[in-house]
Amino acid sequence: MGVVQGLTEFLPISSSGHLALARALLGAGPANDVGFEVAVHAGTLLAVLVYYRVRIVNILSESWSGRGEGRRWLLWLVVGTVPAGVIGILVKDDIAALFNDIKLVGVAWLFTASLLYISERFSRDRVSAGDMGFRRALAIGIAQAAALVPGVSRSGSTIGVGILTGVRRGSAVDFAFILSLPSVGGAIILTIPDWMDGSVAFSAAHFIGALAAMISGYLAIAWMLRIVSGGGLKWFALYCAVLGVIALVV
Repeated sequence: MGVVQGLTEFLPISSSGHLALARALLGAGPANDVGFEVAVHAGTLLAVLVYYRVRIVNILSESWSGRGEGRRWLLWLVVGTVPAGVIGILVKDDIAALFNDIKLVGVAWLFTASLLYISERFSRDRVSAGDMGFRRALAIGIAQAAALVPGVSRSGSTIGVGILTGVRRGSAVDFAFILSLPSVGGAIILTIPDWMDGSVAFSAAHFIGALAAMISGYLAIAWMLRIVSGGGLKWFALYCAVLGVIALVV
């Protein structure tokens, strides 16, 4: 399950959808195992921090000094984080229930497939992430918020909308993955009260899952950069479409 999370968090095929399907097919645990969700998402968060450590340090240092495009990057990251943050807080208690509706996951996968195909077909390579502007950053943020629904790929929706609105391919991937840091980190922070009252506990299996997610996630980031640069999103669109149909008929 950790490897599933790590690979599918960064490939545009929906980690939440795959985890839901894995539970349905393998009997791998209940959807309300918050401890496992926290552990594997912490693993993918660490993968982003390690892979983009130089870029993240540059963003922070340039934001402090006012030189370079780091300050603009930071501003667009804040704008892109707000939609998912607001919606996540409002519906936090309802999200877990969606994982048990495999038909909904199937519809969401078909949505992801459509978005990936359209973005590949009508992509416009114009600006870097630092120059994307408020409207592009907000559109990407709304796409990330939509990915709260299992089956809607967070990486697929944010990269797809970025490419579709004219952000250069490699830059759109970088922005989408770094954008995951505040949203995933914020989701983990929201579970701290549950840790404190003992309703969320961690076992050795959870930490093994986190390690597997971190290693596989790191590899998936590198792979995804090559795939997007080579125009390979259409194959993921086909993959998501097939999974969507399977989820609807099982």
